[in-house]
Amino acid sequence: MMKNEGIGHWVGRRFWESRQFYSAYIALFISVTNWITIQYRLFLESVPGLDSFFSNIWVFVAIAAVLFTIVSILGGHYIHRKRQFRIEQSLATEENPYLYKAAPGKERDLMIPMAVLQLDTLEELLRSNNALTEEKKKQFQEFREGLLKLKQGQSVGRM
Repeated sequence: MMKNEGIGHWVGRRFWESRQFYSAYIALFISVTNWITIQYRLFLESVPGLDSFFSNIWVFVAIAAVLFTIVSILGGHYIHRKRQFRIEQSLATEENPYLYKAAPGKERDLMIPMAVLQLDTLEELLRSNNALTEEKKKQFQEFREGLLKLKQGQSVGRM
């Protein structure tokens, strides 16, 4: 454990891990088994004659598992991966508060000052070689202003 981590941090991590396991595996198992038992009961009541074919719930479970697996794989690939994943990624990117702001810490304290130093150095090199055009000078100034706004905790871009 790190110096600042105590028993409370350890307990918090174990709680988070248990929630992740529960939501990913236990809740899914409960949901699927509930779905199968409810569908088995409703299916047999609503379709006469099938009770002889599905007299054993394990036959129904085997057929339902095969169908459920096929539909889940196809749905996961063609709906979620091809369409929904892009939408979720787009929304997650827009929800990120640091998309248009500098993250506190190394980005604001190290990366931005280093980028400003690089801009200043490049501009000075171009000026000393008589290669600095007015257009480049304007671009350097725009980038410098944006970086300085980020360093001060302000936002840039579409926000």
